Order: sequence, then structure tokens, then C-alpha cells
Amino acid sequence: MKPLKMINTVQKYSWGSVDFIPDLLGVEQNGENWAELWMGDHLRAPSQVNIKSRNIPLRQLFEEFPEEMLGSNYRQFNGKLPFLFKVLSSESPLSLQAHPDKKTAENGFLEENRKGIPLDAFNRNYKDNNHKPEIICALTPFTAMCGFLSPRKIESNFNKLESSAFSRSLESSFKQTNTVQIESFFRSLMVLEKDKLKELIASALKWANISNSIESELVLKFAGLYDTDPGILAPLFLNIYNLKPGEALYQGPGELHAYVEGSGIELMSNSDNVLRGGLTPKYIDTDELLKVLNLKTADRKVLLPRESSPGIFEYTTPSEEFCLKLIKNGISTPVRIDNRSSLEILICTAGEVNIIADSDTIHIVKGESVLIPASVSSYFLEGSCELYSAGIPGKRI
Repeated sequence: MKPLKMINTVQKYSWGSVDFIPDLLGVEQNGENWAELWMGDHLRAPSQVNIKSRNIPLRQLFEEFPEEMLGSNYRQFNGKLPFLFKVLSSESPLSLQAHPDKKTAENGFLEENRKGIPLDAFNRNYKDNNHKPEIICALTPFTAMCGFLSPRKIESNFNKLESSAFSRSLESSFKQTNTVQIESFFRSLMVLEKDKLKELIASALKWANISNSIESELVLKFAGLYDTDPGILAPLFLNIYNLKPGEALYQGPGELHAYVEGSGIELMSNSDNVLRGGLTPKYIDTDELLKVLNLKTADRKVLLPRESSPGIFEYTTPSEEFCLKLIKNGISTPVRIDNRSSLEILICTAGEVNIIADSDTIHIVKGESVLIPASVSSYFLEGSCELYSAGIPGKRI
């Protein structure tokens, strides 16, 4: 089996940008919000490849040629691709959210099936039985909120608002022991009576209009999009990151986060399980969200890639389902990849390149992607380009 150029689907959501993905793909902007380009075998939007003038969805390809495509251990992931690869581009924030761990997802999926809740129901939490760790790598300046601040910092931020709703209903959370302060605060905020939440947000807006900080800027941005959503206050209790191109963040189970603005490469396990906490008109289940949340103060670092071999830079995460690499190929310094044994997806984000495997050559330009089967033992690159690679950890790519 030779490398195959992919045919992918674009998802258009209200928070998407109008220009980045069209520019990446080299197509005209049409004023729509192009949010995500999906590369993978997810049933909602499976990629296809063209073989003998016939477009074939990836899952069908894997069923017909499991070992050639996925490798000798294809049964490990039930003959399916364990990850979903995306280009994400947002002009307004995605919902404030967290993802369950594997066991919680399995139990939640079974329980909602037992209750007879349809998979497409508004109040469905678990769309599948998988967890959803993910990494986002910035292609442009990218703003994200991830993980709780320390209780002391949260209390200090809210005290600046001089809000009676905070002093009467939320401040007592910070008089408790360290282990329960954040949980008590967040639960109290999520169930705060509407009139008190309005007063708290009004106080935050009054403060934000005379402040000059990233926190105040985001509070004003969110308030312009939502009315009495508790997520408007998220910049006051979550860490804020302004990523430069090439920098990344990893989200493990239970990490409360929201991607605010920017474009990047996103790689995740193949799941659609999202538990929301704000910045959305969609269903919010506070009790279920609190079951999965990591309520510890976040102590994370921005991920930078490590050069594992000439021209290949790896982002290290604990995920068992995916690994992300950046490949920088120059005309005078071609990259060669040997000893391969599992499937890989490449997307070109700059330049153009010939991918040469034995006697087969496939040419891709910016915005195009290619599927390299496990049966391709080696390949090398010819051209000046930048590629992002999605593969499975523990397998040489």
C-alpha cells in the first residue's frame, strides 16, 4: 500500500474564523465560520482516500486492509484509528469544558444508554465510551484558559470586583481547607441564583472597564457574547496562556479549559465526550462536570518540541493513543523516516513537498494531507516545507 492523499471535511461552527482554514486550503473565503478541518475516521466526518477513481472512507479502508494500514497490532484499538487530527481556528471562544477519564466515560456511556437517552439528545453527556486527552499547538498567536489558579489568587481576583454577591455567597469557600476551596467556590458559582450572578458579572464589568489586563480584556470579550453565563468570569479563576506559534498545551482528564482565539493543530483521542461549564448555549450538567474535574491548582508548563532526529521535533505527552511531531524539511537537508510500523497522517502547513516511498511519489502543497500506511517501511521528503505529523506512540515514525 502506498501513501494516499486525503479528502477531509471542514466543520463550520459559530466560533470559527472566516479566513484561516480557507487560506490554508487555498480556497476563496465565503464569509462562513470555518472552525475545524478533520483528519481521521470519526463517524461524524470521516476522511476519504481515492483508490482507482473511487473515494473510500478511512474506516472502510481499515476494515479491508487492517494490518497494512494500521500495523500488526491493529487489534489493540479494535481496527480503528485511535486519534482524531484537526486544524482548529477560532475567532470567539469555545465552550468552557473538561473531558472524562476512561473509566468515567465507560460508566457514563453505559448508564446513559441504560436510561435510553438518545446519542443526539440535548442532555446527553457521553457520546462514546472513550476519554479525550488532547494537545493544541499554535499556528498563530493563540489564547487559551486552562486549569485553576490557586485559591489565594482566585479570592484576590474576585475581591477586586467589590461584589456583594461574592462576599455573601462565594467568599466563604476560601475559609475552608485547601483541598475543598476550589470545589466549593466553583460549585457555588455554577449554582448561583440568576440575580446574584447578574450582580457579580456587573461588578466584573465595572472593574474590567477601568482595568488594563488580559483578564479584564477577556471578561469584556465574553460579556459581549453572553448574558449571565458563569464562564464570563473564567479569566478570574483560570490560568491564561498566550501561545506563540509552535508552542503547545496538553489537556489531560478533568482539566477545565477553553480555547479563546487563534489557530492551531489539535490532536486528541478519538472521542466526542465534552462536559461543559459555560460560554455556551449547550447543555451544562454541573454535577457530572464536578465528578470529572481536576480541582487542583494547575502547575503546567507550555510544551515546546524536542528535536528527536534531524528535522523532526516531538511534543512529549503521556497519551497512549497519539503523538504529535513537527517536521521541518529543507532542500539541502532532506528528512528520511525509517523503521516505520504504524499509520501516520501528515498535513503540510507551509511550502510543498514530494513524499517518496520506494517507487511511489506523492506531491502535496500547503493545506493538503496524506495518509502513510504502516506497511510503508520508510520514506523521505523532497522540498522545503513544514509538516505536522500525527501517529501512535511507541512506533517509529
